[in-house]
Amino acid sequence: MDTKPDLKLVGIARVDDTELACGGCGNAFSLEIHKHGLREVSPAWISCLSCGKGEDSRVVTNGLVDSVLAGWVKRQADEDRDLFTAEWRGIVMTGELYPTFDFHQAVGAAKAVKEGWDEVAAPEAKRWWRSKKKAVKAELKTKRDAVTGAAKEKAKETAGAAKATVITAAWNIQTGGAGPTKSVKPKPKRCTVKGCRGGMVPLKTKLHSPTGKTRELKIPCGVCHRSST
Repeated sequence: MDTKPDLKLVGIARVDDTELACGGCGNAFSLEIHKHGLREVSPAWISCLSCGKGEDSRVVTNGLVDSVLAGWVKRQADEDRDLFTAEWRGIVMTGELYPTFDFHQAVGAAKAVKEGWDEVAAPEAKRWWRSKKKAVKAELKTKRDAVTGAAKEKAKETAGAAKATVITAAWNIQTGGAGPTKSVKPKPKRCTVKGCRGGMVPLKTKLHSPTGKTRELKIPCGVCHRSST
């Protein structure tokens, strides 16, 4: 026998207006019915969730259980109840089933979750994506500016080198390559006057000394100074 019940009843079920109850404790509110055997006329097994006992039913058969399963209409709204009425070989059974999967409640929960997402999580997600997109755009702009700046600098260097090459080629054409490659300055001549430094000669004298002591004066050199002028 399968441990999973074929019918899980809620409340009181009736078979031909007779309450279906546990033969051990008399409980009629929480019973499970299992198909037992291979024949339709075989008695179904009824287990009690109150006392835990089970027994073959005297009124419920496998055929009646199949009739309930075939004719049971699932609830159409959350407030509906899973009520059933089934008939098999003139035996009528009525009751209410405990839904193993409440589809409508699941739909309601999904709607509630979606509404909560739309109200709270969705705006946060949108703000997060906007910030990520801004950061990516800023990073791409920085990289693009760096590449553009490097390209401009490289182009400027290339243009400068090309310009220098053109000028050099034009100069060589005009002069045939003649002319110094660098300016030559004339080497300055050293003065032959002893003590002359930069056209001035130091002279120690007491003349025109306000203190009467020897002092040193610098006078223009009569050789290099005169020649430079």
